[in-house]
Amino acid sequence: MPFHLHITGVLTLSALFAMGEPARTPQISPPQLLSPTNGAVMDNGCQNKTDGITWDFDWSDVPGATAYHIRVWKNPALPVVNQMNVATSDYNHDKPQSYIINSNRVGWRWRVRARHGNVWGPWSRIGFFRVERLNTDCP
Repeated sequence: MPFHLHITGVLTLSALFAMGEPARTPQISPPQLLSPTNGAVMDNGCQNKTDGITWDFDWSDVPGATAYHIRVWKNPALPVVNQMNVATSDYNHDKPQSYIINSNRVGWRWRVRARHGNVWGPWSRIGFFRVERLNTDCP
């Protein structure tokens, strides 16, 4: 309960005492990954760069979330996506004239966390996907 002391004409003192109540940090749930599902095959581009990569990610809304952080990688030290200010519970990764070589098609991972104000919640579970063979759907 706050305690305020005001002495008219002399000075104003405001003292806030928690009165035994701890500061409350919002309880933030991790998002549930919806798409791609584990084992899904995602788009790949064309070696001649006539078609690029388009990946769509979707996860559950987290009540009170003010932003989301999505991370997508094959090598954790070099994420392909590391966006920390995603406003909605979906993300489109569109890279025209890009492709993944066939030896890097498998082992892709992704995860998401929600922010409430300035506090980040826990990461979601890690999702797994792979990429279609290079030149699969070239024009």
